[in-house]
Amino acid sequence: MTSRRRPDHASGHPALRRTAAGLTAALAAVVLAGCSIFPTSNETPTDQDGAALPEANANGYAELPLYFVALSGDFPPATTGRDVACQDLLVRASSVPVKTEDRVGTAVGFLIDDEQYSHGDPAITNSLDPSEDGLLYSSSRVEGDTVTVELTGDVVTRSQCESFRIRAQLNRTAAAAAGVENAEILVDGVRIEEVLGLPELELGEEFTTPADEPAPAEGSFGTDGTGETDELDEIGDPSQLNGTQG
Repeated sequence: MTSRRRPDHASGHPALRRTAAGLTAALAAVVLAGCSIFPTSNETPTDQDGAALPEANANGYAELPLYFVALSGDFPPATTGRDVACQDLLVRASSVPVKTEDRVGTAVGFLIDDEQYSHGDPAITNSLDPSEDGLLYSSSRVEGDTVTVELTGDVVTRSQCESFRIRAQLNRTAAAAAGVENAEILVDGVRIEEVLGLPELELGEEFTTPADEPAPAEGSFGTDGTGETDELDEIGDPSQLNGTQG
């Protein structure tokens, strides 16, 4: 698929790209699904995966749900997600609190405008990264339990496995940000399933990857000879986001 140069901002949404750009610079401490930032509570509304729906605080700020993919064979330890295709794992992360009038647009806009394909080591990946110059969020609307997202431009995919990842990231991010169960993604008015040649979305069962092995005793080394374990990198500076508003 081809990509074309993207306009400077979406028609009717002049602040959206500023908000997404600020979020890109300041997404801090990407937190994988299953951690305490998304507690399961009988008093807290949850999405179809059991994660808490976004709720704004008294000042109007809320963490945005974002979905990334852990690639098969390189899963971060103790990470909960669902099989998306090609034995890859779709995992939920969160942004720092952001104030925006369009949570769906800001969350989807982050995925599109993210300048990094991978975050952390072992990494979670963003398959929307190659589409940055050719794809643009336009609008969204909620009807019943479904959010419909309108995108314009070109989706860049390099394989069928990547197509599955792109669709799943957009679909679950939009639904979670809107606080509904389902999402419909349209690109220039055409369902993304048709654009990418995919069947209907069917995620696999949820599971959690194995935890790290216990730390070696003092004076010994791990299997890599270093005695160290990798942690998910912190991305950006959350203080930079304070003045960013939608």
